[in-house]
Amino acid sequence: MTRLLAEVATLVRFGGIGMIATLVHIAVAGVVLWCWPPLSPFVANLIAFLVAFQVSLWGHRRFTFRQQGKWHRFLLVAAAGFALNNVILAALVTAGSIAGFGAIVISTFAVPLLMYIAARFWAFT
Repeated sequence: MTRLLAEVATLVRFGGIGMIATLVHIAVAGVVLWCWPPLSPFVANLIAFLVAFQVSLWGHRRFTFRQQGKWHRFLLVAAAGFALNNVILAALVTAGSIAGFGAIVISTFAVPLLMYIAARFWAFT
């Protein structure tokens, strides 16, 4: 039971840090697209990812897992999440029903659970 409670606490911390990193991602993407409207949403998404990755790595090291972990593994986990994010973004943009900032928001919120599993059991072991 104690192990389960500890895992739930870790998951809650991961969610909190993830939400902060996600808000940073969305805010950066919004600012980039606001400052450069003709810019591709994929470029804005990449810039936002690079900024949010720093927030995420710092937060997970300091608060979620409370250990350094292997940053290069976490980078691979984050890059895989980013790739999945972009596949979803491409599908939304290609479908034509949602474009630009709205598509970035939806694609960014779609990936976190897979990120937790990979970070918890591989990057921060």
